[in-house]
Amino acid sequence: MRLFGKLKGQTALEYLMTYGWAILIVIIVVGALFALGLTKPCRWVGTQVREFADFRVENPRATTSQLAFDLSSLKPQTVNLTSVTVSGDLSGNTVSPTLPASQGTTAVRYTVTTSSGSLVTNDCYNADVVITYNLATAGGQQSFNTTGKISGIIS
Repeated sequence: MRLFGKLKGQTALEYLMTYGWAILIVIIVVGALFALGLTKPCRWVGTQVREFADFRVENPRATTSQLAFDLSSLKPQTVNLTSVTVSGDLSGNTVSPTLPASQGTTAVRYTVTTSSGSLVTNDCYNADVVITYNLATAGGQQSFNTTGKISGIIS
């Protein structure tokens, strides 16, 4: 049977071919975006520092072997850092340098030697950072922890 000069089967085949080509083009475009790395969220938001309560953390920079950042205290009394522990995509534990930080002083650059597992340059990372520090109180030294997150692109 003919429908407007075409067979029904021919019309159905043309319909399927049109949608097939459209789906193939969408798959190619999505594959190209993925191959170029445009599907990584950190490319759109950049480096982020979140949730640090007692310290100001600025200028983080991560490589496959270390995470470095500027750290300054928001506490009114002198703060003696005892450790900086990094976990997540990057992991490590160190305090370097071991200088005390106090409110209003210049930020000190801390470098944590890390292992990144399978991460390479231009990959996104999420690091959980725990800063352990002591404060002098009337009863002696008291230990505290503060946690935060640093995320960005490995350079």
